[in-house]
Amino acid sequence: MISIIREIKLGFTQLFPGGRFRYVLVVLSMLSAVISVSELLVMKFFVNIVVQEGEIERNHFILLGVGLAVFFILTRVSQYYQKIYRVKAFARSFKSLRKLRNRGAKNPEWAMAFEISNILAQATQLVAVLAFTLILEPIFAALNLLVVLVVLAVIGRIFTKQLQVQQELQVERDGKRARPQKRYGTRIKAAELGSLLTGLGIALLLAVLLFMSYNGDISLVNTLIIFFGTRLQNGSLTSASRSLMRYAKAKAGARSPAEDDE
Repeated sequence: MISIIREIKLGFTQLFPGGRFRYVLVVLSMLSAVISVSELLVMKFFVNIVVQEGEIERNHFILLGVGLAVFFILTRVSQYYQKIYRVKAFARSFKSLRKLRNRGAKNPEWAMAFEISNILAQATQLVAVLAFTLILEPIFAALNLLVVLVVLAVIGRIFTKQLQVQQELQVERDGKRARPQKRYGTRIKAAELGSLLTGLGIALLLAVLLFMSYNGDISLVNTLIIFFGTRLQNGSLTSASRSLMRYAKAKAGARSPAEDDE
């Protein structure tokens, strides 16, 4: 996990000059976390409404349903603009880099920027879900944190190896570089291995959640919310694994002039 932090920090400082460019990216990542927590809040309100629908007056029930729908739409719209705006943020950052380094950004560097943005967003989203779970059920949250740290440690080892492998695949041998099938295949295999390990960790958490719910240690509402939060966490870790491996390939390509056209 330390290797992930060190590498992403290095890429962040190289691609985004100091000042407002970095602040914008951090704010966009934090917005992603807010959206994630909002989705869990929407789900919690939805479950509460469904569980208590027989006890709520019809007009009040309709009002709650409309409010829930509006809130959900707002989160979707916010996520849309969050993803769209980052393209403008990257363009402004690379324009500043052109002034500093007297050159523009190559395609692989654009890819690196997107993956750094994705990883920061997934990281903040992961922290937000962990914090939300801690509020609902501290015991399960402790186990959740342990599983996440183990998964990230394994993904970090895969990522470190992938950085070396992708760099080696860029080196020409007998006047030829490795075939795209091998370069892409190696990256995808590493990414999906991380996703598979994430799935195993999440399966363990869901089994524990089901056991605690069966014993009555967690309420029905909180069980459902934590279930959706755990599924969201699975998506974050899976996306992070794939983004990290794409970053490794893009970084290797950034050092190769021929990769710019690929």
